[in-house]
Amino acid sequence: MDKKRLLYYEAFIAIVLSFIGGIFDVYCLFNFNIYAMLHTGNVIKLVTNLIDGDIAMFLATFFIVLAFAVGIFLANVYEHHRKDTGNKGLLIISMAILFCAAVVPNDSAPGVLSPLKMVASVLLGFEGAFLVHSFIRFGNYPFSATTMTADINRFVTGIYKRITTKDKKHNFGILVYLLIFVFFILGVGIGYVYLRLLPTFEEGFMKLYGYNLLLLLPLFCMIVLLTVPEPKSDES
Repeated sequence: MDKKRLLYYEAFIAIVLSFIGGIFDVYCLFNFNIYAMLHTGNVIKLVTNLIDGDIAMFLATFFIVLAFAVGIFLANVYEHHRKDTGNKGLLIISMAILFCAAVVPNDSAPGVLSPLKMVASVLLGFEGAFLVHSFIRFGNYPFSATTMTADINRFVTGIYKRITTKDKKHNFGILVYLLIFVFFILGVGIGYVYLRLLPTFEEGFMKLYGYNLLLLLPLFCMIVLLTVPEPKSDES
């Protein structure tokens, strides 16, 4: 197997998924006041909502974290039984769940969770699990889709090792971690600008689905990822 080609493939997937992750998290934070995949933030919200007595937000946050956990478990089950599909199968499942979430109407104001929007948030938490799991299965570098704390740590550590050892092999990892960070920021920025600049519609299709149209961008990115051929192993 061409190891360099595999490394480039994994880096490309990582960068695109970080962009998708940025869009998902800003969408969920803006629309639901909870995160799609940043579950450290959700756990903080879980505790603070409980202490404040905001039972509705506590339950919404609890269910999205639970959906993510269940999704990770099912992604492991799927991967164990369908090893031949690799990332492609997990991405297809993720796309199907994302589509289901996108057709759920937004019937309340941004940041306010109606029962329907709670369903959409849980679906996105579930979808995020398959997306994250398709990401972390890479073996050459411990890339992380939305955990920027880990990626910044690895980026700076890579710089330190490059300076101290003068080994050029660290250059690739430094560059990829930087691009992951930049594209996550880009995803957050594009998503936030779209949601902020979208006019407030009083009725009709755009009132219910205007925000959801943003989800077409990550859906398109996933379709692009499906078209990229995964390098085959020739270890045998």
